[in-house]
Amino acid sequence: MNKLFKLAGALALVLTATLAQAQGKIAVVDTGEVFQKMPQREVVRNQLKNEFASRVKEVQQLEEQGRSFVEKQQKDMAFMNDQQKAEAQKKLNDMQANFVQKARALEQDRARRENEERQKMLSRIKVAIDDITKAQGLDLVLERGAVIYMVPSLDITQQVISRVSK
Repeated sequence: MNKLFKLAGALALVLTATLAQAQGKIAVVDTGEVFQKMPQREVVRNQLKNEFASRVKEVQQLEEQGRSFVEKQQKDMAFMNDQQKAEAQKKLNDMQANFVQKARALEQDRARRENEERQKMLSRIKVAIDDITKAQGLDLVLERGAVIYMVPSLDITQQVISRVSK
């Protein structure tokens, strides 16, 4: 009998805590949508494009030089002796290695910078959500992808977009 009272008491405590949490103010935000609609996203994209433009052009030129070299060697192959063929192959290998090295470094640097800028924007989104949460006295903010159903009035996505757009 004593165990039954303890179990009933624990159950009542859990139900009371659950009801208390349900009375809190909850909101939902789609951070992916916020990120996609941030005006800063386009500015950062253009900034990064300009930042890496010269290196992209250099890699494209190396690729074109390699392609031209291969085409020329294919035409001249019939007239080359073994030493010339070996020299041409060595030059092609060097050109290819240089191209791969520069292309890989470019992609790594570009990915690193894109990640840095993405983190800055996500931080800005987080600050906006925190500000709205405090201003509206919210107890819980959920990511839209984690919610199966919600009343549209709980969605603060547009408010966050508005806040990060300033």
